[in-house]
Amino acid sequence: MQRTQLGLARLVSFCLVTLALAAAPGRSQQGDDFQLWLGTMLSGRFGARDSEAGRYRWWLEAQDRQRDDWEHFALGFVRPALGYDLHPRLTFWAGYAYLANDVALREPFDEHRLWQQLSWNLPVDFLPLHSRSRLEQRFVETGAETGWRYRQLLKAAPALSSNGRLYASLWDEVFVDLNDTRWGQRQGLRQNRAFAGLGLYLGEARSKTLEVGYLNQWIDRRGRDNTVNHGLVVWLTINF
Repeated sequence: MQRTQLGLARLVSFCLVTLALAAAPGRSQQGDDFQLWLGTMLSGRFGARDSEAGRYRWWLEAQDRQRDDWEHFALGFVRPALGYDLHPRLTFWAGYAYLANDVALREPFDEHRLWQQLSWNLPVDFLPLHSRSRLEQRFVETGAETGWRYRQLLKAAPALSSNGRLYASLWDEVFVDLNDTRWGQRQGLRQNRAFAGLGLYLGEARSKTLEVGYLNQWIDRRGRDNTVNHGLVVWLTINF
């Protein structure tokens, strides 16, 4: 039975990688860039998992992104949050994010965000699935209006080894702006990210994971050539 499930997981993994790469929106020769994304996420509980205090959780995330073939700083941010387990598979999060932006074709600017999120681990035995639904309120120094944005991510992590330590990491996330602002946000589908890579549980306790892979980021520029960024992503997660 385990061999059947592992074989099915590998087949699904191959199909999802193919779909992620093939379904990415068409690229523009003038808008492409090669980037490096480095990230770390720390998380833990305020008590034992089976206690009431253990239902309360914390999260601290940081990222650094390099653009122009990894030659220039593009974005850095820190994102702390507090969470509460509504169910063993469902967690509500609320947090803050500070971002320093230095994107191409714009002057550097800072952004602050408030955000709320539901994280759900779907009950599928042979193919672990994770859903993340996030609502963001964006505040930028170049304008006084609040930009509302919705993000939806679906991730699959099928095992690629008999002990389960090596797995495929496959996810897609869409970004939908919910309103227009004078500082540049426009209502509608603004971005899609498709990722395909490998993940590895580190250590016997499996409290640390390392994921490395390819990210295809499509951005709608409205009135200009759309951007397609190709990124090498290195992501470390540590659970306490």
